[in-house]
Parts: sequence; structure tokens; C-alpha cells
Amino acid sequence: MMNLSRREINVLMCGAIFMVLFLASRFIVAPALDKRDNLERILAGKQNALEEMLRQKLQYQSLSNQLNTKTEALANRKKGFSLFKFLDSQAKESGVKDNVAYMKPFTKSSDSSYRTETVKIKLSAVYLKKLVDFLYHIESSKNAVTITSLSLSKAGKGKKKLDVVIEAETLMLRNGG
Repeated sequence: MMNLSRREINVLMCGAIFMVLFLASRFIVAPALDKRDNLERILAGKQNALEEMLRQKLQYQSLSNQLNTKTEALANRKKGFSLFKFLDSQAKESGVKDNVAYMKPFTKSSDSSYRTETVKIKLSAVYLKKLVDFLYHIESSKNAVTITSLSLSKAGKGKKKLDVVIEAETLMLRNGG
């Protein structure tokens, strides 16, 4: 090589060291950092998926417990249970029998071994206390009857009474049990 001064050699060495460090950071350190960031994103995604799976597991267990409760209630019902008769007796027991304008039963069929029996009830000019008592008797019974719809409107001159339309349903065994 040509005779280079000590200063030129130092400049060339610094340039070479800079190039080595630049290439090392460009081709070794930067890809490693990108890979780490990518792995952290993947890990965060997997953690979110795990949390979602745990949430769904709890939801499944809850639904399974509800199904078991409903199945037990269906099995423990008296033979010959009728939603219409049950609601009629609950209306009598809670004191709203005289307020019943109509009760319309209907059944929804499905492909399973169960059918859904529904009764729509209209109560006219009923006091709130009696209505709440009626609803409580329905929902708290061990007969797996649920209220699926409730519509309220004020009635009477003093507006202290309500007109109510209630839809209650239950599952029935297809063979009638």
C-alpha cells in the first residue's frame, strides 16, 4: 500500500470499524430485535386467545349447569303437567285470576325430543303488587317455566293499575310428558 500517515490509518480504521458496526447492526441486531417484537406480538395474541378460551369454557359450564337444572326440573315435574293449567293456578293463587282477559296457548315444534309450549296472557287493570306476586310465582316455581316477554301499559283513571301482556314458555317432552 501506499505510505499512509498515522492519521489516515486511524481514519481508515475508524471507517472500517464504523462499517463493521453498521453492517452488524443492519444484518444481525435489527433482525433479532424485529424477531423479538414479532414473538412478543404472537405471545400477546396467544394470551388473548387463551383468555377467550377460558371465558368461553366458563360460559359453556354455566350453560351446561343451566341445562342440567332445566333437565332436572323437566324430569321432576308432575306427570301431565300443562303450562296453561299451571299459569291458571298461579293466577288464582296470586289473586289476578279476575284480571285475566285472555290466555292463548300455542306450541313450537323442533327436531329435538322437546317441543316449546307457550302461553300468552293478557291481564287487564291489575295492581303492580299483584302482578309482581304473579310473576314471582311463575319464575320461582320448580317447573322450568320462564317469562320470555312482558309488556306493560297504564290503565284506569287513577293510572295506578296496569294492562299487562305476558308470554311464558317451557319445554315439554315431545311424547307429552
